[in-house]
Amino acid sequence: MLTKKENELFTRVGPGTPMGEVLRRYWQPVGCSELVTKKPQRTKLLGEELVLYRGDSGTAVVMQLRCAHRSLALDYGRVEGDNLRCPYHGWCYDETGACTDRPMELNRHSFNRKTKAYPVRELGGMIFAYMGPEPAPALPQWDLFVWPRAIRQIAFNVLDCNWLQCHENTGDPTHSAWAHGE
Repeated sequence: MLTKKENELFTRVGPGTPMGEVLRRYWQPVGCSELVTKKPQRTKLLGEELVLYRGDSGTAVVMQLRCAHRSLALDYGRVEGDNLRCPYHGWCYDETGACTDRPMELNRHSFNRKTKAYPVRELGGMIFAYMGPEPAPALPQWDLFVWPRAIRQIAFNVLDCNWLQCHENTGDPTHSAWAHGE
């Protein structure tokens, strides 16, 4: 049984938390390849609100949800090429999070404001994001993602618990028998 202090240490995964910093050093699944389109989607990973979309080149992009200008949620924006344009004042961000256009402003193309974006890789029908310090490590080529002619069924579920509760429950052989046995 964890103490309250240990529970806080292991289950808080937001930016700047000890466990969050550990988990950010691994590629995290963020979406299913076939479900990510040009329509930006809101998602949450390791305590951060993100937007996920696919540009015209076919590349998936993951960046912070809020526009750097007025904090509007970018899942209401529109994809232009590989970029994402905020619907509020039209600021446009590329896949690295750099602001590439600020309509109706002087020096609209020379501006160093960014939104946070993360490296993305696709493997085995899933999209992974790396949220840790650069350089990003190689995405592990796990067998179940690279086997040729494999049949894969990918599903995403929102579980109203933290990551540690999921892992703790898998090591509990009596839970399944009592809670799900009949």
